[in-house]
Amino acid sequence: MKVLVVTDPLCSWCWGMAPAVEDAMQRLAGDVEFDLMLGGINLHSTRPVGDYGRRLLAHIWREVVATTGQQFGFVLPDGIVYNSRRACLAVAGVRRAIGRPPFGYLHRLQQQLFVEGRDITAPDLLAATADELGLPGRAVREAMADAGLAAELEAEFDRARSYGTNAMPSVVVELDGERELLAGGYADGAMLESLVRGRLARHRQRG
Repeated sequence: MKVLVVTDPLCSWCWGMAPAVEDAMQRLAGDVEFDLMLGGINLHSTRPVGDYGRRLLAHIWREVVATTGQQFGFVLPDGIVYNSRRACLAVAGVRRAIGRPPFGYLHRLQQQLFVEGRDITAPDLLAATADELGLPGRAVREAMADAGLAAELEAEFDRARSYGTNAMPSVVVELDGERELLAGGYADGAMLESLVRGRLARHRQRG
């Protein structure tokens, strides 16, 4: 059984759920495999976030804090274009280079944006963050100009939406080559564990 977390570096609720994902991964270690699926946010946006967008994001952040207790700095970088394509390319590039889902890299990017107020759409920062974590920053730089990877990522965005995951974060499970939506929206680590173990038990009973 594989558990796919549908997420995005620029997703506020995904950052809110990051500790829960890490908790569930520890709880379920050895029982299921975790992977991530990138959903994409504002992929056609080209203009910096204006005053209304900043107020809207601040409102979302307050809701996330109230629900999850996750930390936010409530500072959005000046001039940021809230389009996650570059950040997603960076995550995809690191994943390809290391051969496993880079949850640590993803969560560090989210921390930089939502807590530290840094622009994680900037290629130099994306590469430097990989280097900071002992990951190949060169893979990030190469990803920015890789048309093939960009096409694969676009297909990944489409697949994420096809599972009914219009709201992120979401959790999809894969069993016997088939995928289905397990949870949409925020869930804590214990709830995630319960949902996954319940689905796994039902699968074993049928088998």
